[in-house]
Amino acid sequence: MRPTVGSPEHRDLLCKTFLDTHMAFEPESLPWPRLEPHHVELLRSFPFWAFALSLEQEAGRMITVFAETIDDPLVRKAIDLQAYEETRHGRLLKFMLGHYGIEFDQVPITAKPVERDDFVTFGFGECTDSFIGFTGFALAREKGIFPQGLLDIFEQILYEEARHIVFFINWWRYEEARAGRTNRFARAIRGIRYQLSAILHTSQGAAGSQTTANLDLTGGGSAEILAGVTPKTFLEIGLRENRAMLARLDRRLLRPRLIARLATAALLALRMLPPLPAKQTEPARAERLVA
Repeated sequence: MRPTVGSPEHRDLLCKTFLDTHMAFEPESLPWPRLEPHHVELLRSFPFWAFALSLEQEAGRMITVFAETIDDPLVRKAIDLQAYEETRHGRLLKFMLGHYGIEFDQVPITAKPVERDDFVTFGFGECTDSFIGFTGFALAREKGIFPQGLLDIFEQILYEEARHIVFFINWWRYEEARAGRTNRFARAIRGIRYQLSAILHTSQGAAGSQTTANLDLTGGGSAEILAGVTPKTFLEIGLRENRAMLARLDRRLLRPRLIARLATAALLALRMLPPLPAKQTEPARAERLVA
């Protein structure tokens, strides 16, 4: 039975589920597979390593600072754990890049003050990032672009991201309920506002504009993953993978819905579009030229 949102039972479930599903590991001790040269070159061709590393490192710092403002010991323990896991994601990326000899620009961590809105904006941003990550990982897996050993490591990281967004959305709803902000329409507007803020934050870059300058997310290895994938197929795979990943967590917890609903609406709109006219074959064009 799902506990009442905002109740002590809800708090206990969201925090203890997050704490109990934590996976203990160190990046250096993971079974990193030996990669063939073309796999290393493909990894090297992804354009976003420095950007991704700076986001993870900055997230770890921001959440660590935010956790210090939490009065509830159980909630603070859970948010402290998320800060540790985000920091570990940064260490994992840094170790992987060094392990495979991939050069990257090190971006310094900021010392900006942290407010509650920073954590909320980050949480909504993770919901979007996770949806895209689940989809990209599924495409890489189905196309066999990387060896299974490397995919196994990143599937573990994506599961952590699923835990993060489920924890976040339940924490946010818990806090909203405790504050008496229970109007569904007003809450949806706040959620959209935070989502837009998260998109803007990501576009600007968490650690400075020099990280995102000339960042082409469709180039390099991304192009190989997306080759032959239509927007309709991307959304279908994303919705499928999002459901599957979130289903691994306690069903009594709330799930992030905004991105899935937007993706569903976009998919329905694409399905309603008339089919593109079939391309004529080369012989047909040649016959017209002769005539």
